Amino acid sequence: MQSKTIAVEFPVPDFSESLYKKAMESVEGRCWKMADLRDWTGGKKEEWIKKYIIENPRYSREINKMEKNGQIIVSKGSGSPWRFKATTMACFLERHFEELPWDKSK
Repeated sequence: MQSKTIAVEFPVPDFSESLYKKAMESVEGRCWKMADLRDWTGGKKEEWIKKYIIENPRYSREINKMEKNGQIIVSKGSGSPWRFKATTMACFLERHFEELPWDKSK
């Protein structure tokens, strides 16, 4: 008796796309403080965020453009001086994830 193999294709959901969409919906219309950005970077310290993201020459054009467009605001008042448009920063982190030195100390 001969056996037959039948190939059946099941649709595989694109989890990365659906998770990304869900994440973007969760930050839409929100403003982050530095503490929120720290949470989204896995608890990295403010010094790490400044060194590897905000003050990194590699991203200076992009960061400066975000500041000029009011998507990053540095105030001189009391409290957290940093304000970030959440969707813009989430997209930035998504675009540059592989480039950032995540293994460096917190």
